[in-house]
Amino acid sequence: MLNSAGNYLFTSFGGLYRSCRDEKTNLDAVKDVCVMVQSCPPNSSDILFHSLYEDRDFVCPNSGLPQHLQSLQAIGSGIGALLGGHAADQFGRKLITNTGAILMCIAGLLGAISPNWTLLAVAMFGMGFSYGVLVDSSMTLASESVGPKYRIVQTLAFQWALAMQIAAFIAYVTGTWRMYLIVINVAVIPALFLVPLWVESPRWLIQKRKYSKAAESLNVMSKWNGDSVTFSEDDLKDIQLDKGNLKIYSIWHLFMTRKLFLYSMVMILSALTVETTVAVIIFDVQTLAGNPFLNIALYGTLRLWVPLFIIFLEKYSSKIGRRSLFCTSQGISNSSIFFTVYKQYSMELYPTLMRAMAVGAFGVIERIGGAMAPQLVHLSRTMWPGFGVLVASVLALASLLAGWAILPETKNATMPDTVSQEEKGIREESL
Repeated sequence: MLNSAGNYLFTSFGGLYRSCRDEKTNLDAVKDVCVMVQSCPPNSSDILFHSLYEDRDFVCPNSGLPQHLQSLQAIGSGIGALLGGHAADQFGRKLITNTGAILMCIAGLLGAISPNWTLLAVAMFGMGFSYGVLVDSSMTLASESVGPKYRIVQTLAFQWALAMQIAAFIAYVTGTWRMYLIVINVAVIPALFLVPLWVESPRWLIQKRKYSKAAESLNVMSKWNGDSVTFSEDDLKDIQLDKGNLKIYSIWHLFMTRKLFLYSMVMILSALTVETTVAVIIFDVQTLAGNPFLNIALYGTLRLWVPLFIIFLEKYSSKIGRRSLFCTSQGISNSSIFFTVYKQYSMELYPTLMRAMAVGAFGVIERIGGAMAPQLVHLSRTMWPGFGVLVASVLALASLLAGWAILPETKNATMPDTVSQEEKGIREESL
């Protein structure tokens, strides 16, 4: 998650601008970052980070270019999520996860050596594309590799909050946007050698009738769990299969029944909410009082307690489940809890052969929210300071009400493997 979060946060640091103590040339006076950077006397400037604005003629005179680059990254992420989700349902979760991880490092390092904003734009699109491919397919793989008891723990293993703190520290230490991208992406290269050690999802292999490989995956998991139970092809052939197991599901299948239609509408609202509410804060970090590096790190620190809190509820509370967390986390504006539960729902509501595609499709909506957020930040700076927060609040309210009215409880329930199971609402752990 380090380079995923680090590349995502790039504009938060790369878009920082110097503060000017000269009243005639500060931002309040000139209203344009590039004009301020060029006009502010050196002895009146405070530069915290050598950002894109400090590289001569790199983004200026287009002061809004960093925000546009961030929107381009979000567009790439949406395309990656959609294509990656389809590919993961067709070719397997593991292959697509490995591909996304490699592309992420390549795109990040390309951005670091970009001689101009045009190549940086290509790199940022690549960062976004690989993020969409990697995160959604790997989350699906992680959730399908365990039973109901540990599913949400697997989602919590994607420690975005910790990665944010490390990224903020790296930005502070490196001091320049190029060195920041180099360190963020080089640091995770050793981890690329561990990714192939993951085993393919047994659920996906069974639905694709690849019984031998499914048994092999299950036996590897059993061995790592210290269990002596082993599986053979014959043990798996009686499991119910989706009649359309050779069929390629498309986005419209997410709306093919009344139940799936309602679920999908809630997920769309949630996807917009989870990305917009977070990004409006992160991409406008310099409007907050204090050091921007510390602000990002503190934002991550405030989310560190969430995994322990959710695991505690999973283990000791039978009354608090996915649905109650989904609603209350929006009511108290806790994006980390909401993100975790929203992602869990997007994987638990849909059958195996359309699960990764569903996660990817809603990932596209997330990225639409991510693409909107920098523009909302730009409008907040140029029109009304509360504009971005207002839009995010309206989305959160709509998502909360829709989730409360429509979503079922899925805690400790088996994920549906077939469309027929989902249509019948079969969610018993005994399946």
